[in-house]
Amino acid sequence: MLGSNHPTVGWPSSGEIDIMEQRGDDKARVLGTTHWFNTAGGNNASYGESTTVENASTEFHLYTVEWSESAVKIYLDDIQYYELTNSADLPFNSDFYLILNVAMGGTLGGDIDPGFTEDTMEIDYIKVFQ
Repeated sequence: MLGSNHPTVGWPSSGEIDIMEQRGDDKARVLGTTHWFNTAGGNNASYGESTTVENASTEFHLYTVEWSESAVKIYLDDIQYYELTNSADLPFNSDFYLILNVAMGGTLGGDIDPGFTEDTMEIDYIKVFQ
């Protein structure tokens, strides 16, 4: 998820909540991470945790974020593995929007096999509660 003010303040000042990320070379591990700009230190900041998941590429799993004024919590199949204490100093008190993508390469994806031609992302459903 990305802060709706991204077009005006840029990343990471807009904030980012990664509900589910997966490395290309490790399909058995899921990452939950938040990113923001640390105004006190003048640098990009992030906090992330990971957990293992069996059958991530062959079965559906429930990836959940519970986000409030006091905390950002991330769950895998109803088991919490991530929590960030939220505050007025962080960008996680504004509107965000969802991003669904298959990112390739870079620090999480690694090298792309030269024979790669396509991939698929299957999503059973997305629910948003307020």
